[in-house]
Amino acid sequence: MPMKKAAALLVSALFLTSIVGCSSSNGNENAGSAAPTQSSDSGSGSTADTGSKSAPTKFSYLKPVWGPATYQKGGAFEKELFEKANVNIDVQIVPVTDYDTKVKTIVASGEIPDVMWGSGPGDAFFRETQEQGAFLKINDYLDKYPAVKEAVPQSIWDMLKDKDGNIYFLPNTVNPDVAFLMYYRKDWFEQLNIPEPKTVDDLVAALQKFKDTPINGQKKIPLTVSDMWTFKDLATSWGASFSGWQPAKDDPNKLVPSYMSPEQKDFYFWVQNLSKNGLVDPDLLVSPNASKSEDKFKAGNVAVLISHYNNYPTIVNDLKKTDPNGEVGIISPLVGPTGIKGGVRAVLPIDRGFYISAKAKDPDGIFRYLNWELTEGHNMMKYGVEGKNYEVKDGKIIPFPEDKIPDDYKRPQMEPFWSLTPFSDSGMVDWNYNKDWMASLGESDLYDYYKSKYEEYSQNEFPDYRNPFIPSQTESEIGSKIYEDNMNSIVSGVVINHKLTPEDWDKHVQDWLKAGGSKIIDEVNANQTDKSKPSYK
Repeated sequence: MPMKKAAALLVSALFLTSIVGCSSSNGNENAGSAAPTQSSDSGSGSTADTGSKSAPTKFSYLKPVWGPATYQKGGAFEKELFEKANVNIDVQIVPVTDYDTKVKTIVASGEIPDVMWGSGPGDAFFRETQEQGAFLKINDYLDKYPAVKEAVPQSIWDMLKDKDGNIYFLPNTVNPDVAFLMYYRKDWFEQLNIPEPKTVDDLVAALQKFKDTPINGQKKIPLTVSDMWTFKDLATSWGASFSGWQPAKDDPNKLVPSYMSPEQKDFYFWVQNLSKNGLVDPDLLVSPNASKSEDKFKAGNVAVLISHYNNYPTIVNDLKKTDPNGEVGIISPLVGPTGIKGGVRAVLPIDRGFYISAKAKDPDGIFRYLNWELTEGHNMMKYGVEGKNYEVKDGKIIPFPEDKIPDDYKRPQMEPFWSLTPFSDSGMVDWNYNKDWMASLGESDLYDYYKSKYEEYSQNEFPDYRNPFIPSQTESEIGSKIYEDNMNSIVSGVVINHKLTPEDWDKHVQDWLKAGGSKIIDEVNANQTDKSKPSYK
């Protein structure tokens, strides 16, 4: 998502001064190198004058999870966290693919948890809920707890202010170049004499060969992904900023939404064609699961997987347990149908975040907990527990392989409690940490290859040109409705409903424009005067 150029420059400067790391291995986009634990003047629930602890801070917490939804209350990590942070958190998790639907039902019920994840004021639903008074104004708490305020660049706080200067949303910061790389079974490609694809057509030809040719007597799924968003970086080979606004083809000074971009429409129908021809996992959009596609690849059932860049070390390591001779390569950005070389669909460095309910009984206690997470609890929240999740060698934190971590300390038991990611941990990839991590997995020989492939993607950014925090009044009033009425069925259905045609797509767009979409486009372009390509580095 975009921002105005001035704000982008502020964020760019902050990126240069806070390059640490970002990894989904710990849910905070990328873990950074070992840092000394910071002290805090106001630990969660501590009593400074006596050294004893006050009653635990209690609150309810609704959160999406990207990994398997197998969290169980009362586990060892949870107990240790509750003891050290002096909290008692009633956490409810929802798989990320179901979260948006679930959260709307919860908000409609009026029973909002004390802390609840959401998309922020750039999303019409959450902006409306915020304006209706459901969430706590946090300005005073940010001033009271500087560690929380300093976790997010001031330029981003400024973007989150409403017209009265109030802030309600705590953003989860991320690396803007969160690439979803194409991993492939290099050994199988060599077995079938298939070179690494360089173009989109090469990829299709390779997938077709895997559909037609068994490997060791077994048919394999040619390509698997978890959902359409996972395709975002492949879509750049069409010149598309997937699911984002881009300059119109006939007017570079006019921004239009994704469904009016011919590049994005062409990409959707290309994926539909893969589905028609049996070249993509039949579970795509039918049985969405953030980890299911990766599990299939690790089990030796898939030729090509698109997945998060930070998953490469564990994918390689886990595959060898299934097939000791298995090799995982990374396909470079492909050249698309019109000669465009792809890259990464860069994002605004915010991926969701959370709100505190206006009815929360102890907001001060919640902020004490956040303060603890960012200071005394930093290492625990980022890396886990020493001896369970990692060891320290020569002053460096070295994570254990997944099979050496006790079940109660694995990702599904930790992820429900991750909340505010400090920008210093998420802004860019910490390659020093990744190097140590790969060494601990016995994969040092692949480090340079992995790093170079990631950098190929990040060299060519395709961002969303729209600043999501500059509203359109019409969009706020009817945007969600007219999208559901006119666009949702075609955008979400085109891949698996093979009867839908480009003409059907165009008709839905025209209906959306007539229902108010045209006015939304006019308002966005009038309100957002800076339509230049944003950069977050």
